[in-house]
Amino acid sequence: MNANEISPKAGSRLNRIKRTSRILQSVFLIYFGMFGLVLLVGHIKTPIIVGSQSFGTLAEIPAELKIYEALRCAIFLLAAIAVSRLLEFYEKGIIFAAGTVSQIRQLGQLAVLYGVITACLPLFETHKIEFPTLPLNILLSPWLIVGFLTIIIAWIMDEGRKIQEEQELTV
Repeated sequence: MNANEISPKAGSRLNRIKRTSRILQSVFLIYFGMFGLVLLVGHIKTPIIVGSQSFGTLAEIPAELKIYEALRCAIFLLAAIAVSRLLEFYEKGIIFAAGTVSQIRQLGQLAVLYGVITACLPLFETHKIEFPTLPLNILLSPWLIVGFLTIIIAWIMDEGRKIQEEQELTV
């Protein structure tokens, strides 16, 4: 058997990955549609909560908190796009390619950025820097920890992909 041919057992596994990716993409799309709708409808009559503060209208929110929320939303949307692209790669059967590793790395970087921004929320709320608590908040952020782990996993996958490419070129 040729080493590059996919065995029937591996083919069925690949089909399961493709099917699961398709289902996850659909669930993901429904989730984000419902999430956006709930956010839109929820802010019409209820107070808007930013961090630990509550505001009656959008006009009452200070500019720095609006910027903070805009950054968080942008990171969230970029992460949604990265997950969607990753699932598209999986649906096409592209599992250990440079594109999938890139999307996983991007998810890790976005998680780190989200963790740093979330840990800095007290700066936006109080307008003062509290040195002892800020570095501690950033270091203990679960987003930061998960983000760095994801970046390390992406690096390991990329190194494995490079090793596999080198072995395929070796006669």
